[in-house]
Amino acid sequence: MQHTFRLLALALVLLLALPGAGAAATDPHGLSPSADMTFLPHLAGLRNKVYKNQLGQKKSLTEAIVLRGSEIADGAATVPAGGLFYLSETSHDARPLLRDPFLVLGEHTYLVDLKTATRTYRDVALNKGDRTPLGDSGYRLWFDYSTDHYDVPYAEFAVISPSGGFPLEFPIATRFPRREEVRDIHLQEGLNPQLEKFYLDNTYYFGASKYVARDVDFDTAEFASIEFPEITEATFSMQRPVILEVRQEDYRYYFNKRIYAFRRPDGFLVRITNFTGSEVLAEKLVKPTTAQEYKTRPAELDKYQLTVPELDMRVEIVIDPAFLKDSDFVPWSTGKAHGYSSGNFSFVVYRDLVTVKNGQPWPLDKRYNVVLEPNLKTGMLHRLLLENNQPVVFDKDHDAFDGPVKYSDVWNRPAFKVVAGGLDGGVVRDLYVRDYYFMRTDNMVMWPGEGKNNLDFFLGSSPVLEPIIERSFLTRLADSSYGTVVEESRFTSYPKVIPDASFYEPDHTAPFVPRLKGLMRKVSRNRKGERLLSAEAIVVRGSYVDYRNNRVVIPPAGLCYTSRNARNIRTLAGESFFLLGRRAYLTTFSSGTYVRKDFDLDFWKNQPMGDGNLMYWQDELLGVRNKALRYTGMSYLDDRPVASLSLMKYSGNRWGAHFYLAQGFSEDKSAHDRYFMPDLFSEGATYIQPEYIGSNYVKIREFGTPSLQSISYTYRKPGEKALGAGDTAKLGGYVLRCDGLDEQAGTIGLSLLDKAGKVVAEKTVGPLNAETRKLLPQHQDTARMMQFKVGSVLAEMDLETPFKDGRANLWLYTGIQELERDTPFEFDPRFMVRPDVCGHCYQLNEVLLDNPEAIVLDREHPVYEGPKNEKGEPLFRLVLDSFDGEMVMAWHIETGSGDEVEKTDNLAFRPRNNVDVLVGVNGTIEGFLRLSMLPRLGFMDHWRVGSKAPSEKVSGSVNTGGSAHIRR
Repeated sequence: MQHTFRLLALALVLLLALPGAGAAATDPHGLSPSADMTFLPHLAGLRNKVYKNQLGQKKSLTEAIVLRGSEIADGAATVPAGGLFYLSETSHDARPLLRDPFLVLGEHTYLVDLKTATRTYRDVALNKGDRTPLGDSGYRLWFDYSTDHYDVPYAEFAVISPSGGFPLEFPIATRFPRREEVRDIHLQEGLNPQLEKFYLDNTYYFGASKYVARDVDFDTAEFASIEFPEITEATFSMQRPVILEVRQEDYRYYFNKRIYAFRRPDGFLVRITNFTGSEVLAEKLVKPTTAQEYKTRPAELDKYQLTVPELDMRVEIVIDPAFLKDSDFVPWSTGKAHGYSSGNFSFVVYRDLVTVKNGQPWPLDKRYNVVLEPNLKTGMLHRLLLENNQPVVFDKDHDAFDGPVKYSDVWNRPAFKVVAGGLDGGVVRDLYVRDYYFMRTDNMVMWPGEGKNNLDFFLGSSPVLEPIIERSFLTRLADSSYGTVVEESRFTSYPKVIPDASFYEPDHTAPFVPRLKGLMRKVSRNRKGERLLSAEAIVVRGSYVDYRNNRVVIPPAGLCYTSRNARNIRTLAGESFFLLGRRAYLTTFSSGTYVRKDFDLDFWKNQPMGDGNLMYWQDELLGVRNKALRYTGMSYLDDRPVASLSLMKYSGNRWGAHFYLAQGFSEDKSAHDRYFMPDLFSEGATYIQPEYIGSNYVKIREFGTPSLQSISYTYRKPGEKALGAGDTAKLGGYVLRCDGLDEQAGTIGLSLLDKAGKVVAEKTVGPLNAETRKLLPQHQDTARMMQFKVGSVLAEMDLETPFKDGRANLWLYTGIQELERDTPFEFDPRFMVRPDVCGHCYQLNEVLLDNPEAIVLDREHPVYEGPKNEKGEPLFRLVLDSFDGEMVMAWHIETGSGDEVEKTDNLAFRPRNNVDVLVGVNGTIEGFLRLSMLPRLGFMDHWRVGSKAPSEKVSGSVNTGGSAHIRR
């Protein structure tokens, strides 16, 4: 544990050195708080609610308070303008005409109006790692990372909002064939050869956003234009609307006024008069609102409402189904209804209207400015921020600062107060927030004796935390100073049982053990000197307690050993990975393109069992153990359905980000489309051509993606050898002879001789020229042209310096072994080999070993050994310590043998209904942790303060329920 803690402390130091992660900035917009910021998920005054809008669509509303970019020096703490902000966020977005709920400083309000525009920035240049400001908008363009295919660069970028949130990272390139060229692909259904082309656009479309790259290189990038929506003004109703039935040609009383509705061919003439009807106060032609989204276009929006600011009134006419009048009380909940046969016309009258403008002061408190963040796909409201517009200084004479003043029917008062006491030199020792209920947080300085060198914190459970904490969430989740954090299980009468765990993720409450001796995680370098992180991990998924038979069951594919690198693993580069604790070197691979045609994809994600279990019945397999296509979400852009699809890997990880497909949009803005989404998808060697995209159904014309069939590897480190014509070298049990070389043609003649001097095999390796270099190292057939493999030995050209001083530079491999997909592992047939491929190309991404048969643990058989190496030694063991037939009270994983046994803490802690677990840190584990990041971080806070964990818990160990674990 101590070693792990030191490792994590070092990682935290490195994170603090990252730009925008720890250092105070003059402009904190778009930057994250310090990597060591305090995170507390709950405070009474910060609400976390789910409401429904007029159409019955659920909206998850959350609030948070964030402080970032602070500095402490000489007993004073400084927070720059924009460093302290209140944040309110809704799921997806909030838009006018839908009675969408929204939280404003703890008050339940309704968004009633928006004014929108488009921001465009041209000629934006940046370097890798930069978070470049886009004008004075508060937005930043982030160049996250770059990689290559065929040694040609492509990169991932994100547009970061002022809050620090971003919807996705998008891949983009400028030197590959474009998306539209996939229409020229003509492959047969099933397994096909690799594609030579790599498809990636220089333009990324995301609804209302558009990003056009001019040049993308490995370390620099230039965008011709960055275009995204902005909200200039928003209006909220601070009260629940008054709903009155429309009486045509007659009136309804609204307090001391009358509201008339006179039928006209193109709507209703709405007239507001005084109480007697003798004075007309306002009138306008108003069209009834329904579910269609085109009505929120800027040119259309004004037609559907009558707003009279001096009367504090906004009137809309809404058509509701007859049986669900006042539908914000009892709305339908199954989806979006576009039409119905009968219904009621209703006046919806909003009052207590508050209009706020982006970048302008909050009406009740001039110390705070309003920031309106749109959903970058729809342009509608996603977040409301209230941020300090002047620097804030805390010292011994001014140790508190009030938050913005909130609206209230009883008492307008500050929504919160930040208190920073005990400022001493460069640290603070006492930091807390008090809300408008006069409830306060714990001291957010975890170790007051040592103090904290900044004030940064995140308070609340808003999803914006996920991108904000992107760079430090692994360090936080892997913090072992409080032992292994184990959440409670959810027991049900009918446990979740699946026949096969392929493509599934572990339970989101599965304990996470970041480090276990015996699982390797190390950095190596390839022939180019590039650093590659290789790591092993263990995953248990889909396990359950079979209480009828007093046993614990891990279904097929439920116990996974996984080994992968930080990026794909390539041949001809001397790249390695770990396999059962030993470093292995990749030699060759066999892969192709798997194609499916003319199949249907249904949207069946909505938990049909009603028990919270996502039964992905709609998964469509792309090869038996290759990948699965999953319909993960559906939305609308101007009433045209947008399908969100994911390519699921066998491991249960999603490949890349969701990709979006829609039909019927025009790139031509003269067609009055405010949105654009492509009607086909391509990224590298994965592509999809849909035939039809509906609201809950997608018909796929053709889908192709890489599939890895086999790899070969060796545990023996390759050696370098220079051979001239006629020279020989020992190669395993053979002799390798250079028969000749042609530097101009880029070829080497090689022969392999047995002990008797007889030629066993011969080959002319190459040619290595401009044409073949265009396809290296990823193209399988071209890569094999550079290799001479016979049985368990191989010689390959050095791609960087193939010839020198009249000699050919070669790399020699011996002891090569084969791993073929869906075959028993050579040294332990209880496990099957499942090599996984990179989704962009055809290189090795991950080596998986999993169980083809169910594993049963019970009181008579409490131990199960993981995959064994050639010596018959298991890498790890699952040990059931305490099980009463219904509940797992204690269990652990151990490695080693004899006096060198290393055990995890008790992975049950409280009675659990499964033995799902995540051990180690690699890309697969990281992907699973992202799925449950927020609840895990929130639970760790409860664990830390002791409200969930027993008081006996101390640093470095946990109460194991009477079954002590002794490290030997």
